[in-house]
Amino acid sequence: MRSILQIPAALSIASTLVLVAGCAGAGPGADPKPQTTQSKGPAAGAPARQDYDPPQKFATQGVRLPETAAGDSISMGGTLRKPLPLALHGTRAYAAAATNLQVIDTGTGKVTSTVRPRREPIAKEDTETSAPVLTQDGRQALVPFVVELPGKGTTPSRVGVELDAVKTATGKAAWTLDLDNLPNWASQPATQARVIATTATTAVISVTNGENGSTYAVDLASRKVTWHNDKMPALAVIGHTAITLTSKDSVRQQVVGLDIDHNGKRSWSKLDAYELTVHPAGPHLVAVRGLDYDTGKSIGMLLKPDGSKAGDLTGELSGLTCHYDERSVTVCQTEGPRTLALDAQSGKNLWSLPDQGGNRVAPAVTAAWHGIVYGTTNNGAVALNAKTGADRDTAPGTAPVAVNEYTGITLDQMEGQALIAHPAAG
Repeated sequence: MRSILQIPAALSIASTLVLVAGCAGAGPGADPKPQTTQSKGPAAGAPARQDYDPPQKFATQGVRLPETAAGDSISMGGTLRKPLPLALHGTRAYAAAATNLQVIDTGTGKVTSTVRPRREPIAKEDTETSAPVLTQDGRQALVPFVVELPGKGTTPSRVGVELDAVKTATGKAAWTLDLDNLPNWASQPATQARVIATTATTAVISVTNGENGSTYAVDLASRKVTWHNDKMPALAVIGHTAITLTSKDSVRQQVVGLDIDHNGKRSWSKLDAYELTVHPAGPHLVAVRGLDYDTGKSIGMLLKPDGSKAGDLTGELSGLTCHYDERSVTVCQTEGPRTLALDAQSGKNLWSLPDQGGNRVAPAVTAAWHGIVYGTTNNGAVALNAKTGADRDTAPGTAPVAVNEYTGITLDQMEGQALIAHPAAG
């Protein structure tokens, strides 16, 4: 079978956070912190949990997480239709909703604290949300809320974005920042804010409403907006470049790179196409697909932070998704399923399934983490070596959709709208 990728050049991968929201913001300490409500946590003296980096086995039995942890990510049929609105760090899960952030002990399934914005949220509780994003040092989880900013004097109240940072060591609020100069379209009810990624110094967020969108970069040290772009919402961050799309006319589109460290300056533009989509494929790689404007033929390629092409994506690309294992491998999958793994630094094609001889099938990938690819086949759950594609464990206990050294999160097969946290067991 022909490989999905043909990679001619080396590729480096680095993670960045894109913050899309309003432009101006209050400095640190200008307003009280967001409210943190502490709940009863694990009993004092509870035994320390065993960690495995990476885990290749999970306990069959687990604990059920609050229904809010799944947000709107699970379909009525009990399948995952979009990424979960939660992030794992240590023994905690950070689950974002439109009106709060819950900190959950993955060993007990109990909420240990709830962080609420100090402003009144605009969105309803069931509004679509995205996962919090950790700063690169892992010390804080960042979550944006669309809120109503109060009026003052002759200035009326308006819609803004409140960015809250939560300490991962305690689950308590650390600081907050108002992004208060959103475009007029942001006043509509469907406005959403999403943290895309972080660099060592900067958070980048995306504020969108239908076809409109903006990008904002926030300096994490000064906690101030350093630049914004009111016309292009960031879709991914690779290296120090925010990736977005722009329309040349009513049909044609281009992929655009914005320089995060130089006031969001447009660094490059690529392609002349339509129906373009951008898929994050690790911190230094994006997968782009669409249709060529002149010929109507399918386009599929990998781009680097400087806009150069790392390789071509060939074959049917419907349902394309990619998982970065947060170490050295990016695993991409299309409908079929068809799976391939890339070296996250060079972009080299490491392996693909099904194999040419038809001796092995492609797993339906659920997650990848620290050298292991998790998924399922008709034979059940399986764990693969991310670098070689070889079966690492054919009976891992479950195929997690989110994983770290302590926990594997799965969908409750009995009650499809719930999540189960399974302890890592080997």
